[in-house]
Amino acid sequence: MKIDEKRKAGEILGRSGISQRIIQLASDIAEGTYKNAIEKAGQISVLVEAATFDVYWDEKANMGKHKELNVFCNLIEGGLTRDKVICLVDPYNA
Repeated sequence: MKIDEKRKAGEILGRSGISQRIIQLASDIAEGTYKNAIEKAGQISVLVEAATFDVYWDEKANMGKHKELNVFCNLIEGGLTRDKVICLVDPYNA
């Protein structure tokens, strides 16, 4: 599916629809297995792409991507431990 089609679906869902879908998927992740988590994360990534129809939502998604990339950099450089990264949503505020 092309990005234009994903954006069209995003416009139909709107900000609240995309958010509600992600919340529902996240809830399913919390109740599932690690394999289920990866599958649902794939679904969430499609919703994030659909959110690019909206400049504000696109900016919010990019902020989240940059936060996680920063976590990865700190993990590789030794500033964060594996356990902190795995166990905490915000490993900087432990």
